[in-house]
Amino acid sequence: MKKLKHLTLLTVFTILTVSCSSDDDNSGFNNDKSITVGESAYEMKSALVEHAPNSVFLSLTNKAGSELEAGLNGTTLNDLDFFSVTITSAFLTETTYDLSDMAYLNFSTEGDLIGAELENETTQFYLGDGTSDLRIVDGSITITSYTEDFISLNFNFTRNDDTEITGTYEGNFMFISNGLE
Repeated sequence: MKKLKHLTLLTVFTILTVSCSSDDDNSGFNNDKSITVGESAYEMKSALVEHAPNSVFLSLTNKAGSELEAGLNGTTLNDLDFFSVTITSAFLTETTYDLSDMAYLNFSTEGDLIGAELENETTQFYLGDGTSDLRIVDGSITITSYTEDFISLNFNFTRNDDTEITGTYEGNFMFISNGLE
Protein backbone atom coordinates (compact mmCIF):
# COMPACT_ATOMS: atom_id res chain seq x y z
CA MET A 1 0.00 0.00 0.00
CA LYS A 2 2.84 2.38 0.88
CA LYS A 3 4.48 1.60 -2.47
CA LEU A 4 1.22 2.41 -4.34
CA LYS A 5 0.90 5.70 -2.42
CA HIS A 6 4.54 6.53 -3.19
CA LEU A 7 4.12 5.80 -6.92
CA THR A 8 0.88 7.79 -7.09
CA LEU A 9 2.48 10.77 -5.34
CA LEU A 10 5.56 10.61 -7.53
CA THR A 11 3.43 10.52 -10.68
CA VAL A 12 1.27 13.42 -9.49
CA PHE A 13 4.23 15.56 -8.53
CA THR A 14 6.12 14.84 -11.74
CA ILE A 15 3.15 15.82 -13.90
CA LEU A 16 2.37 18.90 -11.83
CA THR A 17 5.93 20.21 -12.09
CA VAL A 18 5.88 19.74 -15.85
CA SER A 19 2.30 20.92 -16.46
CA CYS A 20 1.72 23.84 -14.11
CA SER A 21 2.38 27.27 -15.45
CA SER A 22 3.66 30.36 -13.70
CA ASP A 23 0.10 31.63 -13.19
CA ASP A 24 -0.26 29.51 -10.03
CA ASP A 25 -2.14 31.57 -7.47
CA ASN A 26 -1.43 30.87 -3.82
CA SER A 27 -3.63 33.62 -2.39
CA GLY A 28 -7.10 33.25 -0.90
CA PHE A 29 -9.32 30.20 -0.39
CA ASN A 30 -11.23 28.84 -3.38
CA ASN A 31 -14.54 27.19 -2.45
CA ASP A 32 -14.73 25.63 -5.95
CA LYS A 33 -11.70 23.54 -5.01
CA SER A 34 -12.09 22.25 -1.47
CA ILE A 35 -12.70 19.27 0.79
CA THR A 36 -14.58 19.62 4.07
CA VAL A 37 -14.32 16.98 6.79
CA GLY A 38 -16.74 17.82 9.58
CA GLU A 39 -15.86 21.41 10.51
CA SER A 40 -12.41 21.43 8.83
CA ALA A 41 -11.97 22.75 5.28
CA TYR A 42 -9.00 22.08 2.99
CA GLU A 43 -8.32 23.93 -0.25
CA MET A 44 -7.27 21.87 -3.27
CA LYS A 45 -5.15 23.65 -5.90
CA SER A 46 -4.23 20.92 -8.39
CA ALA A 47 -5.90 17.89 -9.97
CA LEU A 48 -4.66 14.91 -11.97
CA VAL A 49 -6.54 12.30 -14.00
CA GLU A 50 -4.74 9.16 -15.15
CA HIS A 51 -6.29 6.30 -17.10
CA ALA A 52 -4.98 2.76 -16.62
CA PRO A 53 -6.42 -0.55 -17.83
CA ASN A 54 -9.93 -0.79 -16.34
CA SER A 55 -9.43 2.03 -13.85
CA VAL A 56 -9.05 5.79 -13.52
CA PHE A 57 -6.89 7.49 -10.89
CA LEU A 58 -8.12 10.89 -9.72
CA SER A 59 -6.01 12.96 -7.33
CA LEU A 60 -6.35 16.40 -5.73
CA THR A 61 -3.69 18.26 -3.74
CA ASN A 62 -3.31 21.58 -1.95
CA LYS A 63 0.03 22.43 -3.54
CA ALA A 64 0.70 24.40 -6.72
CA GLY A 65 3.24 23.34 -9.31
CA SER A 66 6.10 25.56 -8.13
CA GLU A 67 5.84 24.18 -4.59
CA LEU A 68 5.79 20.59 -5.81
CA GLU A 69 8.78 21.20 -8.06
CA ALA A 70 10.79 22.40 -5.07
CA GLY A 71 9.75 19.27 -3.15
CA LEU A 72 10.91 17.00 -5.94
CA ASN A 73 14.22 18.82 -6.10
CA GLY A 74 15.03 17.99 -2.49
CA THR A 75 13.30 20.73 -0.53
CA THR A 76 11.14 19.25 2.21
CA LEU A 77 7.51 20.02 1.44
CA ASN A 78 5.38 20.42 4.57
CA ASP A 79 1.62 20.48 5.11
CA LEU A 80 0.73 18.41 2.04
CA ASP A 81 -2.96 17.49 1.74
CA PHE A 82 -3.56 14.65 -0.73
CA PHE A 83 -6.88 13.13 -1.93
CA SER A 84 -6.75 10.03 -4.12
CA VAL A 85 -9.43 7.74 -5.55
CA THR A 86 -9.24 4.83 -7.97
CA ILE A 87 -12.45 4.39 -9.94
CA THR A 88 -12.99 0.96 -11.51
CA SER A 89 -13.96 2.14 -14.97
CA ALA A 90 -11.99 2.16 -18.22
CA PHE A 91 -12.80 5.86 -18.74
CA LEU A 92 -13.99 8.74 -16.59
CA THR A 93 -17.44 9.96 -17.67
CA GLU A 94 -20.06 12.45 -16.49
CA THR A 95 -21.89 10.22 -14.04
CA THR A 96 -22.10 9.30 -10.36
CA TYR A 97 -19.71 6.72 -8.93
CA ASP A 98 -20.70 5.09 -5.65
CA LEU A 99 -18.44 3.20 -3.24
CA SER A 100 -18.83 -0.05 -5.18
CA ASP A 101 -17.16 1.73 -8.16
CA MET A 102 -14.08 2.67 -6.09
CA ALA A 103 -11.12 0.37 -5.53
CA TYR A 104 -9.20 2.91 -3.42
CA LEU A 105 -10.10 6.11 -1.59
CA ASN A 106 -7.95 8.09 0.82
CA PHE A 107 -7.51 11.64 2.06
CA SER A 108 -4.46 12.52 4.13
CA THR A 109 -3.49 15.94 5.46
CA GLU A 110 -0.50 17.73 6.94
CA GLY A 111 1.98 15.28 5.44
CA ASP A 112 5.61 15.98 4.69
CA LEU A 113 7.18 15.15 1.35
CA ILE A 114 10.70 14.10 2.25
CA GLY A 115 12.80 12.63 -0.54
CA ALA A 116 9.65 12.05 -2.67
CA GLU A 117 8.13 9.98 0.15
CA LEU A 118 4.97 11.09 2.02
CA GLU A 119 5.55 10.92 5.77
CA ASN A 120 3.89 12.07 9.00
CA GLU A 121 0.48 12.48 7.32
CA THR A 122 -2.84 12.44 9.17
CA THR A 123 -5.47 10.22 7.57
CA GLN A 124 -8.85 11.98 7.45
CA PHE A 125 -10.75 9.12 5.78
CA TYR A 126 -10.25 5.98 3.73
CA LEU A 127 -12.17 3.22 2.00
CA GLY A 128 -11.49 -0.22 3.43
CA ASP A 129 -12.33 -2.93 5.88
CA GLY A 130 -12.43 -2.68 9.64
CA THR A 131 -14.24 -0.71 12.28
CA SER A 132 -12.14 2.47 12.39
CA ASP A 133 -14.08 5.71 12.79
CA LEU A 134 -12.16 7.05 9.76
CA ARG A 135 -13.53 4.39 7.40
CA ILE A 136 -15.98 5.59 4.73
CA VAL A 137 -19.33 3.78 4.99
CA ASP A 138 -21.47 5.68 2.47
CA GLY A 139 -21.14 8.18 -0.35
CA SER A 140 -20.40 8.91 -3.97
CA ILE A 141 -18.46 11.09 -6.41
CA THR A 142 -20.32 12.85 -9.23
CA ILE A 143 -18.50 14.09 -12.31
CA THR A 144 -20.68 16.93 -13.67
CA SER A 145 -18.37 18.10 -16.46
CA TYR A 146 -15.35 16.44 -18.05
CA THR A 147 -13.54 17.79 -21.12
CA GLU A 148 -9.97 17.43 -22.34
CA ASP A 149 -8.65 19.96 -19.81
CA PHE A 150 -11.50 20.82 -17.40
CA ILE A 151 -13.23 18.80 -14.71
CA SER A 152 -16.09 19.60 -12.39
CA LEU A 153 -16.86 17.15 -9.63
CA ASN A 154 -18.40 16.94 -6.20
CA PHE A 155 -18.52 14.24 -3.60
CA ASN A 156 -20.28 13.39 -0.37
CA PHE A 157 -19.11 10.71 2.04
CA THR A 158 -19.97 9.62 5.55
CA ARG A 159 -17.35 8.19 7.89
CA ASN A 160 -18.03 5.38 10.33
CA ASP A 161 -18.24 8.00 13.14
CA ASP A 162 -21.04 9.82 11.21
CA THR A 163 -18.73 12.70 10.19
CA GLU A 164 -19.97 14.22 6.94
CA ILE A 165 -17.44 14.90 4.17
CA THR A 166 -18.01 17.04 1.10
CA GLY A 167 -15.75 18.05 -1.73
CA THR A 168 -15.81 20.14 -4.87
CA TYR A 169 -13.29 20.72 -7.61
CA GLU A 170 -13.94 22.88 -10.68
CA GLY A 171 -10.97 23.67 -12.85
CA ASN A 172 -8.20 22.51 -15.10
CA PHE A 173 -6.40 19.26 -14.51
CA MET A 174 -3.36 17.40 -15.76
CA PHE A 175 -4.03 14.24 -17.77
CA ILE A 176 -1.79 11.20 -18.18
CA SER A 177 -2.84 8.92 -21.03
CA ASN A 178 -0.27 6.09 -20.73
CA GLY A 179 -0.91 5.48 -24.44
CA LEU A 180 -4.25 3.84 -23.71
CA GLU A 181 -6.36 6.12 -25.90
